[in-house]
Amino acid sequence: MNSEPVNAYETSYPLNIWIISKGSVGHGLKKLFKDSSIGPGLEYRISDLALYLLNPNPIEVKKKLIGCEIRYRLPFFRAFKQKVRRLLPKRIFGAPNNEDVPTEIIMSPCNTKMFPLKDKGLERHFNRIDDFLQPYDSTLKRLSVLNMSKIDDVIGICEDFSNSRSWLNLQGDIHEKINYIIEFLSKDVGVFLQKAYLSDGLFEMRGFDFETYDSSRSHRLIKFFQNGKTKCCALNPDNSVRYWVEETGLIRYMQLLEQSIQMNHKLRDSINQCAEGYAKPLKLFFNKEFRIDYSNTHLPKIYKELFEAYTLEPDKKDAVVNILNNLQLGISFHYIPQFHSGKSELFTSISVMHDMKALEPLKDNVPQLYSDISKRASLSEAGRFYLLDSIRGYFNEN
Repeated sequence: MNSEPVNAYETSYPLNIWIISKGSVGHGLKKLFKDSSIGPGLEYRISDLALYLLNPNPIEVKKKLIGCEIRYRLPFFRAFKQKVRRLLPKRIFGAPNNEDVPTEIIMSPCNTKMFPLKDKGLERHFNRIDDFLQPYDSTLKRLSVLNMSKIDDVIGICEDFSNSRSWLNLQGDIHEKINYIIEFLSKDVGVFLQKAYLSDGLFEMRGFDFETYDSSRSHRLIKFFQNGKTKCCALNPDNSVRYWVEETGLIRYMQLLEQSIQMNHKLRDSINQCAEGYAKPLKLFFNKEFRIDYSNTHLPKIYKELFEAYTLEPDKKDAVVNILNNLQLGISFHYIPQFHSGKSELFTSISVMHDMKALEPLKDNVPQLYSDISKRASLSEAGRFYLLDSIRGYFNEN
């Protein structure tokens, strides 16, 4: 990862980015849900961004349609052979071979990567040029002469800003699928994902509409016990249920993100760039296995300052450094900023959060240092963490 270039945006934007409030006692929950079995609960206020991240419903993200895979029908004899293979034991005829299915990959040669520009007028101008050139695209000519009767299926191929490719399942008959490819080739199309939370601490950020973000708007989130189980839901303004949070553990991620945003101005600025339209968000990742190996020659800034402020014996310094390598949590926000030069790179802003539990041995051995760090820590239901380090830069693939 390279350090951030000189011409990256360094301004602290005025938007008040926040995620979730501290929990308060929830009153009237039995009456709200008309259920006397509901036990004690907590109520939170969450922002538009948290409302999106916790939502279990499908989201739509934009990807560029760059081509398709044509899957042809098997000739009669080969199709019959495949059916026989499925009926007979594998030891007699061998397992069915998917490679027998004839396919053709058709990719647009005009697929030049076009990142959103800061000057929207210039961006529209380039898009018009692309529209004028489209009739000369050899892909369209190939699609127009395909023998529809020989095609079994058509699958779209999409690409996003991070060069990640994915399949696009199309609706309709073969004619409708081919026409869809012809109409939207080299254009942004909507791709639906199951929800914003993908898996294992990973969130998809492209489905959130930052243009509608309003930091003054908040939403009610209720967590309570019912029949021995923890339940959680977001409410509409009229107190009806907007959605149920399927995994209540996701609230912990929201609390950790809130702590990180308030402590790390680089992360706050990165998200603000997206809110102001100066960047495109991609992914948000909570890495519980995150680890940076610190040493006496490679220390985070806060510990460099503390080591200079206090005279510590070498063995105590070593003890502190060893502790820094335990109980780290990495919160990574991936995005693509827009530069005045037109250059676009995949950036990552990382908050290295450190659990105060790791510092317990320092209470007696280095009490003043422990006290100073303790003042920097923030407490929530997710735990007591402080910002150990902050990293922002881009990955150089060369």
